[in-house]
Amino acid sequence: MSRTSVIFWVVNGLLAGAGSQAVASCRVTNETGYSFTVASGNVSNQKVRAHATTSIDAGKIQGKSDEGKTISGQCKDGGDLVIQEKNGVPLLLPKKK
Repeated sequence: MSRTSVIFWVVNGLLAGAGSQAVASCRVTNETGYSFTVASGNVSNQKVRAHATTSIDAGKIQGKSDEGKTISGQCKDGGDLVIQEKNGVPLLLPKKK
């Protein structure tokens, strides 16, 4: 094999490895009437709609509704969270099994 071929295959291998990074996610069930725009992990502008379940990136979570309600917390990869309203305040909690 020529030196050019070896370099080509090494570069291809490095690029393929960099592009196949796994995306960690967690599931959020929103039991409130508010929709939230959420930033978690390294991703911003994720939508968690009212009365819906969705997946978002794992990591530190910060969210805000159009009404000014806020949520915050953290989720590990594969985690399940729930947003529930208590006394008018939305809370991000671990989902009970």
